[in-house]
Amino acid sequence: MRFIRRKQDEPDEPGQVTRIAPAVAYDGDLYHLPDWAQRRREERKLGRAHATDGQIDTLTLQTGSVPRFNELEDERVEELCHHDERTEQEIQRARAELESQKIRLAESRRAFGEAREALDDSRRRVTELEQPSRRAGDGRPSSIAISGSRWPAVRRWLPGALLLLLLLIVEVPILYQVILSWGDSVAMTALLAAGAALIMLVAPHMYGRAFRAWQEHGSSAQGRWLLAGVALVWLGLIVAVAVLRRDALVKPLVVDGQNIGPTSEGVNQLPTMILLLALLIATALIAADLGRRMHNPNDRRLRELRAKRDAEARACADAQAAYQRDAGYAESIAQYLQAADRRRASRLRRLDSGFDSLATAYLGGVVEGLRDPEAASWAERIVLRRRTRS
Repeated sequence: MRFIRRKQDEPDEPGQVTRIAPAVAYDGDLYHLPDWAQRRREERKLGRAHATDGQIDTLTLQTGSVPRFNELEDERVEELCHHDERTEQEIQRARAELESQKIRLAESRRAFGEAREALDDSRRRVTELEQPSRRAGDGRPSSIAISGSRWPAVRRWLPGALLLLLLLIVEVPILYQVILSWGDSVAMTALLAAGAALIMLVAPHMYGRAFRAWQEHGSSAQGRWLLAGVALVWLGLIVAVAVLRRDALVKPLVVDGQNIGPTSEGVNQLPTMILLLALLIATALIAADLGRRMHNPNDRRLRELRAKRDAEARACADAQAAYQRDAGYAESIAQYLQAADRRRASRLRRLDSGFDSLATAYLGGVVEGLRDPEAASWAERIVLRRRTRS
């Protein structure tokens, strides 16, 4: 016995539960009616054989007493007993299945409730976090992480990036000129210059990221002292690099044994030192500030919360579907139990009708075997009398 799944609109929210009929309802039938078509063919064949063998004749039909009817009645009584026994087993098994299904339904209801609570909590946290950051340390993600659009970030970072690019255009030739006196070849000098330029940019950039993480999440006293110490160390390195650059720029440059004079000829050492310090400090500060603004640690937190929310939404949908299946199956078992009396009465009617059809089929076979019009007349009377009595 199958149920047709009803088409219903999907719930707007995962918290809503729509009751649906199961695609396959509970089927606990242990008793199945005989194959009446096959039995009628067998009875008709048996009637012809009895008439041919002389076990029954027209005179027997006239008396209205057909021995085969008694045998069919015994079969009917036996079948009724078998039917009652199987029906009772069906009811007991359905009740046990209903109790087991109630346990499974309670478990799926609990799992669905937990999944829904987890999803509601994640949605609430994502909603609270989806507010753009106004200032560093407010615990909010950037607008780029919320909307996915990079244009606001580009507009905010583009001036600093262009300024940094301009400083690098000035920085790299100076660095190249400084290292030229140290390198063994032009290729080695270019490699050292590029590596130093990357270090001058990457280190402040990473410092800016660490500083932004401290602004957002706070840090211990040791962490704050560490940031201050790193800044002082980096300032000392900047001064040392500026001194080396000054010395390299004011020192006469010898290329292929020919003295071509210092690079900063005509400029005093103090203005050169101030210019180099300003250039290095500006480069480091811009790189650090870009790292501080571009890497908001709350962006990662928002992405993780959104991924967690999506995973919990899928888990909640699966738990809801399981709960609906269990609820529909439990309802189908209850409906099966409620229909036990109707099913019993229907089977009894079909049993009585089936055995009557067997008796009629047997008489038809007898008439075919006797080939006597009078026998057909008496057989018709017997059938009419049986129908009137029933």
